[in-house]
Amino acid sequence: MSDFEDTPEYPRDQQLTPKKKRQLRNECSKDERQKHRKQQYRHEWEMDPKFKNWLRPEKDDKFRGKCIQCQVSFSSELSCIKKHLVSKSHTKSSISNSISSKSIMSTFLSTSKPDPLDKQVKNAEIKLAAMLAEHNAAFLFIDHLVPVLKEIFPDSLICQKIQLKRTKATNIIKNVIAPSEKETLSVNLKNVKFSVLIDESTDIACQSTMCVVVRYYDIDSKMIVTRFWDLIQVYDIKEPDNIDKGASAQNLFTKCIESFEKLDVDTTNIIGFASDGCSTMMGSHNSVSSRMKDMFPGIFIMKCICHSLHLCCSEACKTLPRRCEDLARNIFNFFCHSSKRQSQYVQFQQFLNIEVHKLLHPSQTRWLSLFAVVQRIIEQCDALNLYFSEKWLSEKLVSAENIHFQLNDPFTKAYFYFLEWILPKFTGMNQYFQSENVVINTLNEKMKLVYTDLLLCYMKNDYVMKTPLHLINPNDENQFLIYLGVKVLNQIKIPAIQQRKDLLKNFIIDVLTLLKLVAYKLKKDMIFQIQYYL
Repeated sequence: MSDFEDTPEYPRDQQLTPKKKRQLRNECSKDERQKHRKQQYRHEWEMDPKFKNWLRPEKDDKFRGKCIQCQVSFSSELSCIKKHLVSKSHTKSSISNSISSKSIMSTFLSTSKPDPLDKQVKNAEIKLAAMLAEHNAAFLFIDHLVPVLKEIFPDSLICQKIQLKRTKATNIIKNVIAPSEKETLSVNLKNVKFSVLIDESTDIACQSTMCVVVRYYDIDSKMIVTRFWDLIQVYDIKEPDNIDKGASAQNLFTKCIESFEKLDVDTTNIIGFASDGCSTMMGSHNSVSSRMKDMFPGIFIMKCICHSLHLCCSEACKTLPRRCEDLARNIFNFFCHSSKRQSQYVQFQQFLNIEVHKLLHPSQTRWLSLFAVVQRIIEQCDALNLYFSEKWLSEKLVSAENIHFQLNDPFTKAYFYFLEWILPKFTGMNQYFQSENVVINTLNEKMKLVYTDLLLCYMKNDYVMKTPLHLINPNDENQFLIYLGVKVLNQIKIPAIQQRKDLLKNFIIDVLTLLKLVAYKLKKDMIFQIQYYL
């Protein structure tokens, strides 16, 4: 076969045509075609004004480039780069970036003349934001307040220029007011002695936080002031090593001290520490207070008076029959989820000319609620008795029947009269020490009065008044002379109680045990020793 004969792979005309000419005609076979050579990235392209703001090399591939504006990678060939330059996505990205950069720079390099009202407008915005923080108002409120102010004061140029919404107000409080107040407070604490008050709690979002409050003498106002210092996350996800430590005494103490050291506040100025009476805070050996004593010798440690009084009363009330507390809870639970029952009960109140009041819930955490609950049940006793009698007879409800019999029990009523008489002696003092004023100087006098008043409830007058308080034995049965108030005395004289001498004896024993237990705890288990103050 001749070398120039036709073959299926190489036709005769292609064999006779020169290769260069066939390349120009794009008639070369696959084997004859010149292979594409990859182009490496060239840094000289970054000098081109068209590419310098966005073209960069790909780190892991020298044959590819990328656009830092669009975050797109492509082959490092000039044709591909130019193609990306005129693409819609890159054009849109370039426009948005140029606008944002101009707006940011314009805030720093403004060529316009300063407005003389700018400072006054800023002061107005800061004061409005501070008002929200001071009165604990909703930030959404500011979205409606500013337009109303502009409408009310159309002639005020300052008001018309205010631009304040909830987002800006939030940032003003967090980034302007809060740092400024914290810095001012830290400067004051560097020059004065102060006390630290802390409390750890878990909020509704299940976040464990510790609130730190300081109390010191303010030279400017010339009075003792209490100021919020910090709110510390006990379990901080940014510190994974400390998560396992939890709300231990060492962890709480360390975080408290570190909050002062971060702002260069001299911790040797700490002269007092106060908290509630839990073992983590006030234990004898391994607590926050014990560490305070070791680090600051001579520091004054004090438990929360209100918390201690509440615990004292709660522990003593456990000596009374459980049915008293159960009755209060059952009555509240019977009405709390039914609007129909509440509306029906109002008719009974109006029929008996009794004040239309809602029934209260006995709470373990609200220290002053127990007395209010007892007082409300006694006030509404006739209406409750009539209402539950009707419910029991008409609807045959077991819960209504139980409440009806408890309300008609004369001894249950006697217990409520006793609680109404004894609880104000403690709730009144608890409320007094929750005052925002400084009343620690009256602690000795007030506790002496409460302790004396309590002893006079069940001990002879001559023995209490003529014997020094620290020498009185609250358990001396030879000096007992019980007085439980007028309502209790009148109640126990009714025939229904006089006929049950055994139950009457148990009633006297219960109330006497409560009085003795409260007196004992006031003398021994409170945060101070009464003998120390006498």
